[in-house]
Amino acid sequence: MYFLAIFIYNTNVINAAGISVKKLGKLLVLCVDRDNDLGKKTGINGPVIGREKNLEAAAALALADPSESDANSMFAGVKKFDELKAEKVDAEIATLTGWGKIGFKSDKILNEQLDVVMEAVQPDGFVLVTDGAEDDQIIPILQSRAKIVSKEKVVVRQAQEIESAYFTIKEVLKDPFVSRIVFGIPGIILLLYVALGSFSFQIIAFLFGFYLLLKGFGIEDRILHAFNSITESISVQRTSFPFYVGSLFIIAFGIITAYNKFLTTPIGDILIDSISIAQPTYLFIALAALSVVIGRSIDLIHFNKAYLLKKYFLSAVSIILLWFILDAGTLVFLRQADLNWFLASILVSFIVLLIAFRISEVMDIRRKVSALFVGLPIYSKEGLILGKIESVDKRKNAVLFVDNKTNKKKELTRKDFSFVSGKIVLG
Repeated sequence: MYFLAIFIYNTNVINAAGISVKKLGKLLVLCVDRDNDLGKKTGINGPVIGREKNLEAAAALALADPSESDANSMFAGVKKFDELKAEKVDAEIATLTGWGKIGFKSDKILNEQLDVVMEAVQPDGFVLVTDGAEDDQIIPILQSRAKIVSKEKVVVRQAQEIESAYFTIKEVLKDPFVSRIVFGIPGIILLLYVALGSFSFQIIAFLFGFYLLLKGFGIEDRILHAFNSITESISVQRTSFPFYVGSLFIIAFGIITAYNKFLTTPIGDILIDSISIAQPTYLFIALAALSVVIGRSIDLIHFNKAYLLKKYFLSAVSIILLWFILDAGTLVFLRQADLNWFLASILVSFIVLLIAFRISEVMDIRRKVSALFVGLPIYSKEGLILGKIESVDKRKNAVLFVDNKTNKKKELTRKDFSFVSGKIVLG
């Protein structure tokens, strides 16, 4: 009876929290050094498995850098391991080390080390010991392997709020939008202050107010979207590459021209002087925009999207007319032309735009058969590809395509298909 009681006690020990040790299974006390301070400062790389090895590694790190928080974390892990052992819990301790720069490579190394530890220890759960918010990001990785029974955060006294605030600020500043506001705008202000001298305050106030207007009316997002679209299109493997690069140089020439005029303009009426300095940039901006439009048009032809040429043709005409009207209005404002010239520029622009719309109708290939159809696939109403257009017959207003099933040429007249969003659809 006595021996039986002892047997039952040893196989169902209850720990101090009132939880059955048998239900806990084998626990792994895990310390995480995500930025590999241990490896950088002592040369000891993870995984470090076992109480003695962790104690030696923690002591070596503390000697190398007494202010290192990861050493405190490892000592706390050893203490937790001893507490579990005292409660008769089957436990082991290990430390994982990542990479010097926290990110994908660091997490990849932690994953590999965790696989080694899992194979060697085969735990049923983790007791995670960390020294800050950054190491908490390994929690999803651990949860994919086993449950986390407990988590302890070890931070040096009077440093917890500072560390949390530092990590939060660092993460926020990684956001491109926030970094543009926090670093970009002050940087531009400082550069303008140095470059413009005594005239800088008015220019800075004008530009800052202009930015607030763009921000307030949501124009900034559209400009950024257009800029990203252009940068994504720039490739040395495209024939449009010279036009995109040329547009950047044209903008640079415009800025240099405006700056040179600013240096030679005597200080007088701020508004008049600002408009006078900005006027030469109108032409450069228009030329840069035209260069981009030409580049995009070339890309459309290259990628069999010539059906969009009408849109870019009208855009090019609109850019020229906008420059013409702005320049005329500026001349009137600077008293270099009278109001009749400005009104005449509006009338001329209206007539030119009407003519451009008429010309663009000729470029609209949706209503006729065009050689631009060659190479485009033909779709059924269900969205299946039936074949590809081989040639066009303008006299019959028809196209010839090779059927994928029969491998024979078939003829379709213009009334047999429709042209929708760059696709030729039967019916």
